Amino acid sequence: MEDIYTPQDSEYNQSEIELENAIEKPNLSSIESKDPSLTDGYKIIYNKEVPIDIKLESKEGRKDLASYEFIRFKLLSDSANKENGPKRVKLELTNENDLLFHYTNIIDEKTFLKMKQQQNLTIDFPEYCDLVQKICENCIQFPDTYICVFIIQKEGISKLQFVKGSEFKFLELLILDFKCSSDEIIQKQMVYRFSLLKSQLDYNKKCIQTTGDVILKINPDVLQPILEESESYKLNVNKFFGRKLAEK
Repeated sequence: MEDIYTPQDSEYNQSEIELENAIEKPNLSSIESKDPSLTDGYKIIYNKEVPIDIKLESKEGRKDLASYEFIRFKLLSDSANKENGPKRVKLELTNENDLLFHYTNIIDEKTFLKMKQQQNLTIDFPEYCDLVQKICENCIQFPDTYICVFIIQKEGISKLQFVKGSEFKFLELLILDFKCSSDEIIQKQMVYRFSLLKSQLDYNKKCIQTTGDVILKINPDVLQPILEESESYKLNVNKFFGRKLAEK
């Protein structure tokens, strides 16, 4: 009977060290510093995906576009000084599945005072960022109670509504007006997001290649089925697209 080679613990430990040394985490700071959202001195203070319902409002009424869609909320302030508070706060909404989805809300102290009177808010402008972050976190953690609805209007102002539901009624927590970002801003964001994704993809490819090299070194029999499956997948994909091209 043929002996089966079993790697020793020392070989595994040495391979782990080689793997850690070979794979360096990507330095994305140089790319992230070019984020168009940071223009005019803004700094990111909150950046998470929040589940929301999206509706389209037209002359015919409201139409549901998406339910429980994860939209990225990027909250930015033009000042890191919490004592004096920011002069402006910007909230951007983007969708990873739709690069053209980009809406912006900018609020200064004057705009906030008007909104405070209209919506009977009990906070002051320096507390506004904390309020938005708290509501967003509630929408993430308790989506059945805290609901976020984004009402898109083809012309004019779109509205973001934060609502708290109970057994008997719905309570509006906050309503924000949004404008669709300009084509120039959307284009800059697309270029930036592509550069960021490309760097992350290059890093993932390097991780896979390096891991494969280490496995091949200590136990090539483990890697062989994976390579065969990968080649079979590539072959099937090429056959599929070749058939589609032939049909055209």
